[in-house]
Amino acid sequence: MSEGPPLAAILVPTHDHAATLDLAVRSALEQTVAEIEVVVIGDGVGDDTREVAAGLTREDPRVRFLDLPKGPRHGEIHRGAVVDETSAEIVCYLSDDDLLLPGHVESMAALLADADLAHSQNGRFDVDGRWRPYLADLSAPSFREWELRPDRNAVSLTGAAHTVAAYRRLPHGWRTTPSGHWTDHYMWQQFLAEPWVRAVTATRVTAVQFASAEGDRAEWTGAERRAEVEEWRDRLSTEEGRARFEEAALRETLAEASAGHVMLDETREALAVAEARRGSAEMRLVETEMRLERAEARAEGAEGALRAIYSTRTWHLRARLLRLAPLSALARATGRDSGR
Repeated sequence: MSEGPPLAAILVPTHDHAATLDLAVRSALEQTVAEIEVVVIGDGVGDDTREVAAGLTREDPRVRFLDLPKGPRHGEIHRGAVVDETSAEIVCYLSDDDLLLPGHVESMAALLADADLAHSQNGRFDVDGRWRPYLADLSAPSFREWELRPDRNAVSLTGAAHTVAAYRRLPHGWRTTPSGHWTDHYMWQQFLAEPWVRAVTATRVTAVQFASAEGDRAEWTGAERRAEVEEWRDRLSTEEGRARFEEAALRETLAEASAGHVMLDETREALAVAEARRGSAEMRLVETEMRLERAEARAEGAEGALRAIYSTRTWHLRARLLRLAPLSALARATGRDSGR
């Protein structure tokens, strides 16, 4: 490591993942860029995590461990304090149960030479070992608007990076996230809401995730979690292994994109059918309204005709005869009809 400020500070927030913390931190230390510092941010950790962190600081002077009390939510305020005091040019993030590939910092530094916020092409490993991409492109205005929605997010903590200069220009930095929001998403939205912020997504995967709450993984022991991460660490430790992974990730990304195209076409077709049905329904409604208008017109005509009939002399004579008819019938019945 050269003297002077580091190029990048890699922040590793941790709370209770002692079983995988050292694997994550060592992946951060094995970057192609040596001018880094790795800050392990302890958010109310236990003794097992303290022991792992202490061992890491002894192994490599680039590692710092902050043993802090438990903060609100995921201890976002602790992250903010670290970014506020760092002398690095850029900040990268890594969850304590994920891995960075060796070229991650180099890739982020290259992107951030002309941007303020960047992230790796994103995705995660399923419990069955399949790569699941999160399709994203922060440079696309439409995706940026999508990412600003409170219920949409494809930018994870692991793999994200930003310049320190841009962070310090924001109205707010890391702060306690309101209930109902993802903590990392809340931070990225603060970047994306600023018109001056330039954001970009890498074309390659340089960080991999193992979602701790996904499927059976949520019930795994620390040893089981460690075994999975170790297996992928070993697979990705060689150029050949990373090349195979990159090819598999590309295939899955293409499959996801193709499925998205099919879904989009099917949605458009369904909308067209719905529009046609709505059009037919509207036509039927118009026809019904026209029939009703014709019926109302006929009814009004009939009422007018009746009023005309009622007003004639003939109708008045007929009405008088109808009133007299019962009297004549009564007279005949009682023998009082003078004509009998």
